[in-house]
Amino acid sequence: MNTQTFSRSFLQGIPEQRKQEKIDYLINRFVRYLQDDAAEGKTSYMYVYNQIDKNSGLQMMVPLGITDEELVSAFSKRFPDCAVSYQEKWVDVARDNRVLKKGIVIDWS
Repeated sequence: MNTQTFSRSFLQGIPEQRKQEKIDYLINRFVRYLQDDAAEGKTSYMYVYNQIDKNSGLQMMVPLGITDEELVSAFSKRFPDCAVSYQEKWVDVARDNRVLKKGIVIDWS
């Protein structure tokens, strides 16, 4: 019989642990694109909210309950020595059409 014990501090820490698991999953979904950009000589990558994943076709979204500040903090830890910030910028997608891109920029220049 397996008798695990679950301390109060362990149980209280589960929400933060789950949040970190979600952030790790999110980073693992885009890191190959960041590496491809670095291989091409680019010096930054923008994780764009509500973007469609190029390979899977799935929508890349920020998990519920995670703030921009928490993402910036987590990305800063995963990408040390890089400048990490939340940014919004308008991008021309057609001659008469602009889209507001919101996301986290990782800059290694």
